[in-house]
Amino acid sequence: MADSVDDRSADVEAARGSLGSVDPSSADINSADWALSVVGRLFRLAPQLMDLLDLGAREYGMGFARGRVLWALAESGPVVMRALSQALGISPRTVTGLVDGLEDDGWVTRTPHPADRRATIISLTPAAETALASLQENYEGLAHDLIGDVPMEDLQRCWSVITTLQNRLEDVVARRKAAFGPPPGPSPRG
Repeated sequence: MADSVDDRSADVEAARGSLGSVDPSSADINSADWALSVVGRLFRLAPQLMDLLDLGAREYGMGFARGRVLWALAESGPVVMRALSQALGISPRTVTGLVDGLEDDGWVTRTPHPADRRATIISLTPAAETALASLQENYEGLAHDLIGDVPMEDLQRCWSVITTLQNRLEDVVARRKAAFGPPPGPSPRG
């Protein structure tokens, strides 16, 4: 039986020694070891967090991207496709594909814009509103179960560190991708 990605990640970490397992009481731990350990822990958390996202996908038949569209609509109310695309930071073509699927599954509706016949207003259906209310309740329960008893000072520091990582991530990923070059396979047509 093939190893799971999680098992292979653990094997790689074990081969590297302290990755993800720095002992805070050890006096000889340096900044580079801590950085390596933190990144290792983040990679170990990623599959578990994806499992939590997949629970919502299985229960409601929507993945992360479709969920983002629904949450954006819940926050904004009915909007034109262009505004939805801008709010999500993704291309209009991608939003159109997501909305097509959500409409087919009964999560959103399209109605003509009253003043611009080229525009369509996207709205949540009552079924989507009910599902989002349930997801919100589950999300609040998860937050309580996972970090409800963590001291406020620690939560604030955690928020600060995660925000710093989030702000750096896009640039770091872009630089790493550029260093690896294009993926193997046929070259795109020009």
